[in-house]
Amino acid sequence: MSDYEYVVDGDPVDAATSAVAWLDRATGLAWIASSAGRSLAVVEGSGDSWWVTIGGRRISVTVRTWRERVLAEAEVAAAASGGAIDVTATLPGLVVVVAVATGDTVVAGQSLLTVEAMKMQNEVRAPRDGRVGTVAVAPGTAVATGALLLRLEEAGEAGPG
Repeated sequence: MSDYEYVVDGDPVDAATSAVAWLDRATGLAWIASSAGRSLAVVEGSGDSWWVTIGGRRISVTVRTWRERVLAEAEVAAAASGGAIDVTATLPGLVVVVAVATGDTVVAGQSLLTVEAMKMQNEVRAPRDGRVGTVAVAPGTAVATGALLLRLEEAGEAGPG
C-alpha cells in the first residue's frame, strides 16, 4: 500500500503506475511518467493542493496521506448516514473558539469550532446538516486526539405548522 493517495481532476491515480522525476524543483519543472508515457510538466502548490501543467492543460492534483484519506472517507460515510455524529478532535490541541451552541441548526461545511495545534488554527466544520445536540468543550479546553468536541444530531422534522 502506498503512503499517499493521488487524486487528479477528482479521480484517484494508482501511485504504483506513475512517478515524478524533478528536473528543477525550485522552478517546478519535472518529468511525469505514467502508463501513457513521459511528459514535461510544471508543478506548483504545497500541502495537499497542487497544480500540474502538461501540454498547456492545468490539472488539479490532491495529495493525501493514508490517514487523511481514511478521515475523508469516514466524513463522507458519516454525512451520508442518518443519526447522530460525534465530532472528535483529529489532533491534540487547545479549543480557542466555539462558534455554536446546543440546539443550533448548522449546514454542511459550517464552522463549528477552532482548535489550535502546533501554533496553527484548525477549523472544525460540520460534516453534514444537523442540529447541535451537545457541546462537550469550551474555549480554553485542552483536547487529545479522539476527544469528543460535540455531537451533531439530525435536524429533525419540522413541528406542526
